[in-house]
Amino acid sequence: MPWYGSHSYLNEFIRINNCRKIMEIGVYNGENAKRMVLTAIENSPPHKVEYYGFDFFSYYTVERVGRKLDETGCKYKLIEGNTLKTLPEATKILPKMDIIFIDGGKSSREAMNDWEYSEKLMHDKTSVFVHNVDFSGVSRAVDSISRQNYTVEIFYSPSEGTVALIKKKMIPQQKHQN
Repeated sequence: MPWYGSHSYLNEFIRINNCRKIMEIGVYNGENAKRMVLTAIENSPPHKVEYYGFDFFSYYTVERVGRKLDETGCKYKLIEGNTLKTLPEATKILPKMDIIFIDGGKSSREAMNDWEYSEKLMHDKTSVFVHNVDFSGVSRAVDSISRQNYTVEIFYSPSEGTVALIKKKMIPQQKHQN
């Protein structure tokens, strides 16, 4: 089963929805980060685009990925370490995101943690894409998401596998009774 592709659906979403605040869990080599930022700056000046990336940065270092992002002119922050530790702290200070791409740990514990803290960074129009729903741990995390509060659309992307798209449900304002 393929595990890495171009994630073109992310770029299409960023372009259509004029996303400027982008978060990615699982940065790998930074190519996807750079593509998402370059797509965002098609609609916005580079200095108005913000990228936040989480990864162990064990093979592709923070400096190496940072050089790729430097080329775009965007504002960015790369957070190194295990998201079980880095996300709880980071979500206290990060802004609400327009798009979040979760492509991190594949265990149920890691995937649930990544969702739990990503959820805190959602505004009403944020979309969260979860990659690798084919993995049992990721699938369990996606299955646990409240369908009362969120719409969860599962789709298959050739060369990518199964992906979940999560959005907040819009709850109509209740009318006040006099």
